[in-house]
Amino acid sequence: MEKIGMKGREIDFIPDRLIEEPVVFRGLTDTEVVVLIIVGLVFWIPVSVLLLLPFGWGLFGVGIGVGMAIVSLLLVGRYLTGLKRRRPDGLHIVYLKKIAQQKFSFINFDYIETSQAWDIRRERTVVKVKTKTED
Repeated sequence: MEKIGMKGREIDFIPDRLIEEPVVFRGLTDTEVVVLIIVGLVFWIPVSVLLLLPFGWGLFGVGIGVGMAIVSLLLVGRYLTGLKRRRPDGLHIVYLKKIAQQKFSFINFDYIETSQAWDIRRERTVVKVKTKTED
């Protein structure tokens, strides 16, 4: 008895979402997790070291910075999971780029943000150029 999609021992199937990254943590892909951790480490380690340095506890700032980066991953991951829900893949990146372009004037991703109307009338009449036709 042949099963649907099988030819003997071979299985016929079309891989779905073959080029998509798999979800690895809280609805985030591997790239998103790595970017969030790196950004968290780059931000939190210097901040926590500078805050604890005057008290003589600068080295503990590294550990606290790593902990804060993990907490940031959890919080931002929850926000991004909600942002990605029921939307096409990659649309959250477009949304975040548009927000960054609106908030910061020096960032430009070439999104059109203005609404305007075009006028199809001409200011002056168009003179038709007469050409000599060949017979």
